[in-house]
Amino acid sequence: MGESAMSSSTLKDENPQYVPEPLPDLGAGVAGKADEPHPGGKVKHGGFNQSLRMLAFGLYFISCLVSINITQIIGAPLYFINKDYFYAYMAMTKQSFGIVITFMTQWWSPTVVRISGDKSVRGQLRQAKDGRLECHFPERIVLIANHQLYSDWLYLWWIAYTNRMHGHIFIILKESLKYLPLIGPGMLFYRFIFLARNWAKDKPRFQYRLQKLKGEHAGPLSSTQSLDPMWLMIFPEGTNLSNNGRAASKRWADKEGLEDLRHQLLPRSTGLLFTLQELKGTVDWVYDCTVAYEGIPSVSPGAHRESGAD
Repeated sequence: MGESAMSSSTLKDENPQYVPEPLPDLGAGVAGKADEPHPGGKVKHGGFNQSLRMLAFGLYFISCLVSINITQIIGAPLYFINKDYFYAYMAMTKQSFGIVITFMTQWWSPTVVRISGDKSVRGQLRQAKDGRLECHFPERIVLIANHQLYSDWLYLWWIAYTNRMHGHIFIILKESLKYLPLIGPGMLFYRFIFLARNWAKDKPRFQYRLQKLKGEHAGPLSSTQSLDPMWLMIFPEGTNLSNNGRAASKRWADKEGLEDLRHQLLPRSTGLLFTLQELKGTVDWVYDCTVAYEGIPSVSPGAHRESGAD
């Protein structure tokens, strides 16, 4: 499955018209010029076609969100009739959203994804004959990952899709996201966990939500084991790799006498430790996933890259 990447000098030699492209501000706290050409090649569509594609994307995404929300509302009364069928029904709507974002990425932003792992995941990653990724991870895991861009969760949800677990993923998010139109109510139905970053306020409801993830239900989409399937996704950094986040990480590193990181923020350990303590005995595996994107330059420890800098 591994694919060796050519060096930037090789790419430049093969493409004499190579011109470094500006880095868009995608939330990683960096800007300037990319050291390598975009892996997708040159821009394939002009301004007019891009506008049409964005319009089609917007119509598709919003119509899917509305359809899923309506489906969730229709199924909501099942909670008072049969909770097993209610949770199975909401898992199916969660599967629908996983398929939506996979289709959306494939058609509007096709991406080359390279997957690698150490010996601990040997036998759990497989490439099918048609090129598809097939994962064989356990039904109940805690998945931790770094948070470089806003799109990280999208690709991690796709990983769950390759494992047929896209209907059983749960994400810990900041509380403000639950107020987003369409998306917010949908995430509430999905039983995502929202935190206000105030531990005194968060701890009791966080504990309540984690206890709910230790439940057992029968019916469709239920587990082959005793407990419900669950992939709990946590971003220990608490936020994405923005300028503000990097500055806060630097201040904390200085305060604690730690070395600041080049590609990540210093993680917050309280939430992760509490999660593992609460789920003890019900989850045997913690998977650590590192997400990286081509074209994002590294930052020296302690440096704060301003927008527009080289």
